[in-house]
This record gives sequence, C-alpha cells and structure tokens, in this order.
Amino acid sequence: MSYLTKNHATPDKLTIGGEIAVVGDGKITKDGVAVNLGGSAQLVDGSVTAAKLANGAVTVAKLDSSLTSTLNGKLTATKAAAVPDTAATDAAGVLAELRDLKTKLRAAGILA
Repeated sequence: MSYLTKNHATPDKLTIGGEIAVVGDGKITKDGVAVNLGGSAQLVDGSVTAAKLANGAVTVAKLDSSLTSTLNGKLTATKAAAVPDTAATDAAGVLAELRDLKTKLRAAGILA
C-alpha cells in the first residue's frame, strides 16, 4: 500500500515522516512505563552490562568525569616481591616455595 502523506496510520502502526516534538511534561510510554530516548537521564542500577561494554555502548567518555579518579582510588595493588625460579627438588621444597610466594602476594595486597 502506498501513502501520499508523510504521516499516516493503520490499525496497528503510526508512521511519522517528520519530527515528533515532546515538550514540557509530555512523555512517551510503553505498557505504562515511560520510554527514555536519551538526553540527560542518569544510569539506573544494572544498566551497565557486559554486553554493552563489549559492543562499545558504554565508554569512559559517556560515564561520569570522576570515573578515572574513582577507579584509581580502588586499584591499589603494588608489585609483589621478586620470586626466583624454583630450586626445589622434592614436594617439600615446592610446598615451601609456594608458601613463600603466597606470603609475598599477600604483602603486596594481591592475595587476601
């Protein structure tokens, strides 16, 4: 079916060929819930997902400008002390070296 106007309606679809201007307190709803089409809305809990991060929909530029300083305050691990290559010749020696490694990782804040 062809239409002669930019705007037309069928029983289950409204087609707008121009612009819809929602002003003031106007809103668009779906199933009684307001539809957010962008703008200055805040992120809601759970809205940042792994899928959105993977496809680039969530970026540092789109998040709060204090993100870098917030993350830097939480990323506090330091380098662990150097651990030489193993010199163990038996299971007891490997166990001792493993315990030494765990102690150094704990001291660096990498292991709880």
